[in-house]
Amino acid sequence: MDTSNGTVLLVGQNLFFLGKIEAVAEPLGFIVQRATTEPIFMDQYTKNSPSLILVDLEGDETVWSPVLGDLAQSAERVNGSELVAKVVAFGPHENVELLERAKNMGCDLVLNKGEFNRDLPKIIEKLRADLL
Repeated sequence: MDTSNGTVLLVGQNLFFLGKIEAVAEPLGFIVQRATTEPIFMDQYTKNSPSLILVDLEGDETVWSPVLGDLAQSAERVNGSELVAKVVAFGPHENVELLERAKNMGCDLVLNKGEFNRDLPKIIEKLRADLL
């Protein structure tokens, strides 16, 4: 598999999901990275052009909210309204307002944590198929 664009970037401070993401993505040839601050995210985003950005909505909102704003602005500058990387946000099912906010900020897909755990293999497989 050509992994020239095979980077998955997790935005979040919690290490809980990192292991799950690595277990699914790395065997398929993806490199998994994590950004815990907005400057780290922007550096990794610029250098690595990730194919998939995963945003943990239970992380620090002062990090993920500006990141989503940066992505929306970047998309406007690059190609109108479509992001180059697919953005998937996930968070607690009981916080519907938070999930809606992420959706309104331009995420391609917003899932609760249970859905994310269940659908992560399908998301990574589809990404792999899209890159082939």
